[in-house]
Order: sequence, then structure tokens, then C-alpha cells
Amino acid sequence: MDDLINPFKKYGLRRVINAATSLTNLGGSIPDSYVIKEMIEASKCFVDIVELQKMAGEYIAEITGAESGLPVAGAVCGLMLGAAACIMKGTELENYDPIKHKGGWSHLSTKLPVRTEGLKTEFIVQKTNRNVYDYSVELAGGKFVETGSKEWELDSAYNKKTTACYYYTARNLKGSLPLEKVIKIAHKNNLPVLIDAAAELPPKRKLRYYISQGADLVVYSGGKHIAGPNNSGILAGRSDLIKLAHLQSYPFNGVGRAAKMSRETIIGLIAAIKIYLEHDEKKVFQEWMNKAEWMSNKIKEIPGIKTGIVFQRVVEDGEPMTPLCYLKIDENIAGISGKTLSTKLREDEPSIASLYEPFFLTDEVKGLLLLNPQYLLENEEYYIVEKIKKLLKH
Repeated sequence: MDDLINPFKKYGLRRVINAATSLTNLGGSIPDSYVIKEMIEASKCFVDIVELQKMAGEYIAEITGAESGLPVAGAVCGLMLGAAACIMKGTELENYDPIKHKGGWSHLSTKLPVRTEGLKTEFIVQKTNRNVYDYSVELAGGKFVETGSKEWELDSAYNKKTTACYYYTARNLKGSLPLEKVIKIAHKNNLPVLIDAAAELPPKRKLRYYISQGADLVVYSGGKHIAGPNNSGILAGRSDLIKLAHLQSYPFNGVGRAAKMSRETIIGLIAAIKIYLEHDEKKVFQEWMNKAEWMSNKIKEIPGIKTGIVFQRVVEDGEPMTPLCYLKIDENIAGISGKTLSTKLREDEPSIASLYEPFFLTDEVKGLLLLNPQYLLENEEYYIVEKIKKLLKH
């Protein structure tokens, strides 16, 4: 298995075999060749970026069931722009329109994130519902107000003079009040709910789920399971809030000016979404399952290693999203720990990215090394098995 092509070799870089997941630091996912073709076509001439954003936004609205949408430079950018929209709700910025007007609102949009005097900047969030990416709200000038997870606690945290929004992370739900309760409380107080659903795909039905539940703004990554450009994302929701987010985005002056998407990236995102919506989920899942089970059956032949399958699941109903091959290693027999094996795989050439105790994916990972088949290219599962055997033999 020494015939793996490495297009980065001429730059002195190692190829990475991705048995982890769609990680930003590995480049996201691998777009379909049709996506690249569409991006090349888009590079051949110019287009009005606002008109392109409008077209893409209308398509995003259609596929999410939202009133409006906006292509954004990744999920963090979407959360930042969504937060900025909530902060600017009820201000003079609402008098402007990114499609009809040619400018004139920079004195308002450039107030964020620092000059927020007189603006509502507080975002109510449950202490149990935080994650490492919610600093995106602070990038826009927002400030978190943490509460417990009882209805009265969320309700009593509301301040009509300072509260801008309720914030909700779809994945981190342990002990948290469910989404329907949060939406009920927020709407009772006439406030929007901003949802981080960056990694909540597959299944593709989740693209419409949060809007259907009453969410006001929801963010998805475009560079993960949708397999668009790594620096792409989706912001969908109420038209009044999307308009405010657009006014803060590029090509205008606001907190999103630094997070540009090229015309090629926007077209690539739309092309990737179309492919994602058309693919056969059951067939793809079975292909992943076949690879995971094959690796499990081969690796369990090694003394000291127990293998099997665990699943990353849809948080709302427990439906399996992704099958993951797990390795539970008896260090006394195998002579190596799971954590050390994961490190040695990553340090090798080609580098093999695996997951050791990834609690962000599933609760069933204590002491386990996981191999994710989702992003394995042709024959890479064979290389992983042979490399693990070789490392343990030595």
C-alpha cells in the first residue's frame, strides 16, 4: 500500500488519511468534481456579488424552509453575523436594504463589535449549553448571560433593555432545556433564537428541522458533510434578521467584511448543496458501515484489541448518523495504549488522523480509539489496517 498519491509531496508536506471526521484543520471534506468544475466556471468572469448573494440566499431559504438565507464564510462567521443582526434589531440600520441601496449605512454597521453603547448586546444561554464556538457571538460585540436550565431561569434572565437574543447549541444538550421550550420562552419575550447547528448533518432532513421548530436563525457548515468549500456556510432564518446580517457582511463594511467568500466559493457551496440533497443516504450509510465493519473484523485479529461499531447519533431522536469502528486496547497485551497508537498514526507518513475519546461525537467513547469511514478514499481502509498491524508488531 505504498502507492497512495500525495499531491502535497512537491511542497514537502505529508498526505493525511482522514479516519477522523470533517475537521477544519484537515481541510473540511472533499468536494465532488462537479463542485470544482462549477467553481472553475465561476472564475472565468465577474459578477455582482450582492446579486450572487441574493440568488444563493433564495436557494438557501428554499432548501431550509426559511424566509431568507445568506451564504457565509463558515459556521463561525454565520453565528457572528447572526448575532450582529440580533444586536442591530430595532435600530436605524433596519431602514437600509443591501439589495436596493448602494451604501450609506457604514456609520451604523461599523459600531460593532466595540461601540455598542445603547444597543442590546446580551445573549441568554444555558450554562449546560455552551461550546467552544460560541465566542462567535462575542466577535459581534455580544455578551453572554448564563442561566440554569429551568424555564423560570431563562425567563427571568430576560431584560427588555439589554437582551438581544436566546442562544442555543444543537449538539451539547446534557441537562439543557430542549429547543421547543427555549423557543417558547424567547418568543413570549419577543426575542429571536439563534441556533448553532454547524455539524448537525446528516441526515439531510435536518436542514429544515430547526426552522420548522420555530428557530429564527440557524447556522450550518458548508464545508463538512455538505462537502462544499471548507470556508463556506449557511445562515437561514427570518428575512428581517437575514437582511441585517447581510448589511454587516461583505462586500459592505461591518463585522463580516473580513470574512469574504469569493464568487467561486458561493457557487461551489450551491453546487455542493444540490449534490448533497440528491444523494441516496441509505446507500451512502451502508457504504460507511461496510468499511467500518471490515476494519473492525480485521483489527480484532490483533491480540489485545477488542473492536466493534458505535454510532454518532442525531441528538433529537437518536437515529444513527455515522458508524464508527472502535478499538479498545488492553495495553498489557498489545504493549501500547489507544492514545499512544492514535498519536503514532498521526505522526507517521502518510499521517492517519483518528479520534481518541471524541466526546463531541458520542458518549460511548471512554477509553476508545475511533476510526471514521466517512472520509476514507479508495483503499485507505486497507492502509490503516496494515499500519496498525505494523505498529503493534513493533
